Amino acid sequence: MELFAKLFSSLLVFVYHCFDRIVIHGYLSGLSRPEQVVYFFRNVIGVPVVDKEVLSKRTGEYRSWVEAFARNHHTPMEWAQKGVRKEDYVRPWLRRMEQAGKFGVYFIFQSMEQGPTFRCSMPKFPTQDPNHRILGAQRTASCTTISTCGMKRWGRW
Repeated sequence: MELFAKLFSSLLVFVYHCFDRIVIHGYLSGLSRPEQVVYFFRNVIGVPVVDKEVLSKRTGEYRSWVEAFARNHHTPMEWAQKGVRKEDYVRPWLRRMEQAGKFGVYFIFQSMEQGPTFRCSMPKFPTQDPNHRILGAQRTASCTTISTCGMKRWGRW
C-alpha cells in the first residue's frame, strides 16, 4: 500500500464515508449470506445454535460497542434528521479534524433504514443435527449506525 501511495499520490484523493456499509458489503460480504452467518457463529464464535436470541445478543453487543467507542473518543453520535444532507451536517466536525491534522471517525449517525436482516426458524422436519435452524434473509426496518470518517488522504483536493 505504501508503494502504491508513493507512486500514485499525486493522482489520489480519498475520503471514507459510511463505515458500516463499506466494511460489511465490501470486506465482510460473506456475512450478508445466511450460510456464512451460520458458519461464523458456529465455527468462529463457537455458538452451536444460531437462533433469534444469538443474533439479537450480537446486535446489542455491536450497538454497545459503537456507543462506547463514541463515548471514549468524544465522538458525537446522533440520530440522522430527515431532509438534512449528512455531508453538510457533519462538515464543521470534519473541518475541525482537518485543522488539527487528525484523521479517523469524527461523527456517528444513527438511522432507521430498510435493510437485510435474518430470521431464524425451526425446520419442519427432523434433521440429523439437533442444532439446525433455518436462517433466511429478509428486509426489515432496523437501526443502522453510519460512521463518518476523515481518513489519511494523498494528493490534492
